[in-house]
Amino acid sequence: MDQFNRNVIRAWLDEVGATAPDREALQALIDICEFSGFPALAHCTLDLGNNFYALKSRHAGGIHLSPVCYRGPFSDTEITFLAGATIERKRLKPRYAADLAAENLEALQQAPMRRRREPVT
Repeated sequence: MDQFNRNVIRAWLDEVGATAPDREALQALIDICEFSGFPALAHCTLDLGNNFYALKSRHAGGIHLSPVCYRGPFSDTEITFLAGATIERKRLKPRYAADLAAENLEALQQAPMRRRREPVT
């Protein structure tokens, strides 16, 4: 959640114009992570360092969604999505997505009641 109590990932998906199939592809990866654990997504993650990862979601003809997530912070099995990004020309866009995720993580740690589990579809 951001300072206006909006889900940052849903707001980002609206901003980039993600279609229903884009959201469904991303939700499928999130479901795999939830039920099989983060290692099940090793083939579609980009390590950004400091426990931050970009989850690379893709489907034919869709946007290359790559939201930035963090392993934790409230349990070792938890994945927290903190910022939106896409992959364009093999690069994360915006380049500062990991920095934005770090800021959102700090805000979440200071106000844990902002933590919510919500689907992106």
